[in-house]
Amino acid sequence: MSLRKMFLSACVGGALFAGGAASHALAADHPHEMAGKIDMAAWHKQMCTDRYAHNVGRVAYIEAKLSLNDTQRPLFDGWKQTVLDTAKSRESSCMARQPHMGEQHGHSVIERQARMQDMLQHRLADLTAEQPSLKALYDSLTPEQRQVFDRGDRMGGPQSHGGWH
Repeated sequence: MSLRKMFLSACVGGALFAGGAASHALAADHPHEMAGKIDMAAWHKQMCTDRYAHNVGRVAYIEAKLSLNDTQRPLFDGWKQTVLDTAKSRESSCMARQPHMGEQHGHSVIERQARMQDMLQHRLADLTAEQPSLKALYDSLTPEQRQVFDRGDRMGGPQSHGGWH
């Protein structure tokens, strides 16, 4: 992937994220006024797709920052594919929850805890699936590249919000 394509991917992801954040901020400032004006199904769909786009942008960003060599490129591509496959799966799961948005307040504490347990089990499965490709990539990085990768929380990278997901 060319640097230009990576830059465009990062820009698109950032723009989508900023748009979602702006609409969220408007709704937070005027919740009663905005409640009738927001199409919750459309908002939910946008939120799900924004999360995926944000992951695409973060992966492109870290790829550009690492300056990978020919030996590292396939390892990065394998890790990237795992990360983006997981992000796409999470987007699909997010979209599947859309019809149940209005029912959330009626759920019991037992139902909410079961949903949280299910979400955490899926998250653990995602991390477990990512581990082999992440380790192979990390082991191939130079000490300088590892510093870049490890500082991901300050760059929107691997450590941001508990990982790449």
